[in-house]
Amino acid sequence: MDMYEVETKNVKLPNGFYFAPTPNELISHYLLKKIKGLPLPSDIVIIRDAVQLLDPEQHHFDEFPSCLDNEAYYITDKAERKMLEGGSETRTIIKTTTGYWREKKKDFVVTNRRWYSREEIKDIASFGGDDQIIGYKKTFTFFRGKNEKTSWRMDELMVDPEIVPADVRDKAQKMVACKIGVKQPKTPDYGEMEYEIEEDEEEYETEEDEED
Repeated sequence: MDMYEVETKNVKLPNGFYFAPTPNELISHYLLKKIKGLPLPSDIVIIRDAVQLLDPEQHHFDEFPSCLDNEAYYITDKAERKMLEGGSETRTIIKTTTGYWREKKKDFVVTNRRWYSREEIKDIASFGGDDQIIGYKKTFTFFRGKNEKTSWRMDELMVDPEIVPADVRDKAQKMVACKIGVKQPKTPDYGEMEYEIEEDEEEYETEEDEED
């Protein structure tokens, strides 16, 4: 095998190609299948317990050769949340070894075709076409210690329990897919490789930060 080829158990990607699923693809082809007990299309997404309780540096990114540098995809159990009070706002956090993941204000509804902010849509009728809600996406920023903001981001994807059989709905509420990565500065000459792009573009990347 060429030294620059990327290979996993079930998938071999040619040089220059990376695993970059959209939120709807990650839900439909990985998380939903795992919840239903169906085989996954590849082993690129790792199944592991308590992923959200780890600091970013505790992840072994060499386990994800098909992904961009410092990027990881998991299916894991949904971690316990706590409320962090500060100023006039209360924010949801997930505590880790040395800090915490703090939920951003903006979250998204994911359909089988794309994803929308809750401000964009109010009901299913506004989707049009064949759109069907399949899940939800939240984004977290990692803070080290008490309030040292970092460039690490975590997207959390959850299946809508209403679309799965009754006997696995409890599992759907407890299991999530996670994408963990670093927010990179924009590079105009290679925009397709940026971590931050608008949410209505085709490649799956975390949205721009809103005001904290």
